[in-house]
Amino acid sequence: MKYLILLFIGLQLLNCKNLETPKYSSEPMKVETLIGEEGETVVLGYMNRANLNTEEFMAWFQPEYDQLTIPEGWITEHSPLSKNLNFKLFLGTWCGDTQRELGGMFKLLDALGVTEDRIEMYAISEAKDSPLGYEKEYDILNIPTLIFFEDGKENNRIVEFPVESMIEDFSKILKKEPYEDAYADF
Repeated sequence: MKYLILLFIGLQLLNCKNLETPKYSSEPMKVETLIGEEGETVVLGYMNRANLNTEEFMAWFQPEYDQLTIPEGWITEHSPLSKNLNFKLFLGTWCGDTQRELGGMFKLLDALGVTEDRIEMYAISEAKDSPLGYEKEYDILNIPTLIFFEDGKENNRIVEFPVESMIEDFSKILKKEPYEDAYADF
């Protein structure tokens, strides 16, 4: 009986530890970088959120993340709508649009409980290309582009900037309401 109790306590501690596991890796991926036209660091190829945890990137990421205010009740309403979605995010660490929009995108993804294993991040160069050319497969011309996938098929995307607001655009896409990104007519 004593061993059974110890086993039960051990299992409970393991479960508690799993609840404390961060959504995002604290270890950055090994990435290719170069210095951009204005002296900034340009990440190329697959990356993860931990790659943004540098003073240079956090200087633009964190203020935008903190600035977005999520309305009361939004998370409760939208979380169930996102649980079966995966995301592909194309960005440019050098890009002013990425620097303006990425924080808000991640604030909403975090609020929805989207874990790192459901977000594939890919950084491209100032010429809008990359060593693997992955951006060509998804017809990426403007960044950031956040693509919403359900059952392996593209559901919709936000391209470069929201049409109404990041919150409204996410809402429309998650609710499967009519939505066209800013470049749908081009």
